[in-house]
Amino acid sequence: MGMTLIKQNKCSSKKECSVKIGFIPSNWESWDGGGWGGKMRDRCVAVMSRIPGLELVVPSKEMTGDGCVSTVEQARLVLEYFKQQDIKAVMLGNMTFGHEVSAVGTLINGLSSELPILHFCTRSGPIDEEGHRSTDTWCGQFMATSALKRRGCVFTHVRTCNPEDEYFIESISTFVRAAYAIAKFRGAKFGQLGVRPQLFESECFSESALQKKFGQMVVPMDLDAVFQRVEAVSPDDPEVREVMNEINSTVKMCEITDESLVNMARYEVALARIAEELDVQSLAVNCWTGIQERFHISACSTLGRLNDRGIITACEADLMGAVSMYAMYHASLGQCLPHFIDWTDLHPSLPNVWLAWHCGNAPVSTCASSCQPKMYRNERMIQWNPQCHGAVEFNLQPGPVTCARIMEYDGEFNMFFGNGEVIDTPPFVRGSYGWVKVNDVFDWEDKLVSSGMCHHATLIQDPKVADALELFCKFLGIEAFRGA
Repeated sequence: MGMTLIKQNKCSSKKECSVKIGFIPSNWESWDGGGWGGKMRDRCVAVMSRIPGLELVVPSKEMTGDGCVSTVEQARLVLEYFKQQDIKAVMLGNMTFGHEVSAVGTLINGLSSELPILHFCTRSGPIDEEGHRSTDTWCGQFMATSALKRRGCVFTHVRTCNPEDEYFIESISTFVRAAYAIAKFRGAKFGQLGVRPQLFESECFSESALQKKFGQMVVPMDLDAVFQRVEAVSPDDPEVREVMNEINSTVKMCEITDESLVNMARYEVALARIAEELDVQSLAVNCWTGIQERFHISACSTLGRLNDRGIITACEADLMGAVSMYAMYHASLGQCLPHFIDWTDLHPSLPNVWLAWHCGNAPVSTCASSCQPKMYRNERMIQWNPQCHGAVEFNLQPGPVTCARIMEYDGEFNMFFGNGEVIDTPPFVRGSYGWVKVNDVFDWEDKLVSSGMCHHATLIQDPKVADALELFCKFLGIEAFRGA
């Protein structure tokens, strides 16, 4: 794995992430309004082609005449095309009155029932001077949505509009984020390195529920095996030296020994190699107190750096925390980095403000531009072991955020999520932290309690993730709780 550190604040364009989505422009030739369906299809394609993350799969005009699906025969051709392209979601749009038997009865009926579906309706063509209506699009959409409902399809609906409308663009963009997150989420593998803390019973979960519901897999490794991998990494390994140089160049050292710096670099190299060895997409890592006793370091800064490298990692062996981070990361199209927090406390004086905090594990790329990241001993861990070098402390970049958490009870999953804003306000707090202002903190509290969320959560500096998570939950059968 490469050693590149993402140094920008907030969102980082690390890679182009996209998802293949099939577009069905539904038309009824008898209500085509003199070619209106094909023209509207072209307008939709022009707008969709500019939406980040959308790899559009749409029938060509050579395939169907005007690029729309108007007959059962055309639907069969498009169905085979979509299967060949291995689409991960589908958008059904009424270009005119539409054709439910071809678009839904043949095409969608022939696709996997797991595909997320979005339906939308475009505005009708003009009424001529003699009072003749050309398309009746609004009417026809109800046949399409009825056909979806009849088949038990889970779908989201975009209200009637023109494709150039901002509402349409935002709605499709949100669907793309959700579809990408779902495609990455299903079948994901998570590494669990060590066991959860003895006193954190609230982290428990069912592996079999993850397997049955999402096709996911937990790949464990005991802590002694992890430590053996660390000890096998030579202090003179070129990757270790590269990591040490990067740490020195990005944070100010405070109370950090030469021995601990070397061991932090060895630990990071070992964890990255373990992720590759286990073939996992994300890690949940036991981070106290064995690592302090054996290597005299805190794992915090290492886990933050792994997130900066795109290896999504949660602390305290919180597997469902890693699952939450993984979902949020992909709901941002891989452009923003989540990090592991506690729902920590209410602000001592400001209303509707709470503290998103952890010991010092946030990616350095999320640091406020006005702040210098500093590396200390872990301020909380020091009471149990003074040899706990390696927590990076700073306040988060102010701005809008999404916070979320997934939990599992009796084989059923739920998720809390909500929007807030990190604000630049005292008091100063040790660790990596942000004071988060929300509309109604007690609405959050009530829903966190009623949904059974534990004390751990995830924060990402992308407010649009919340809307994507709402669709993510809808399509995956996760009960959603959204904070006001």
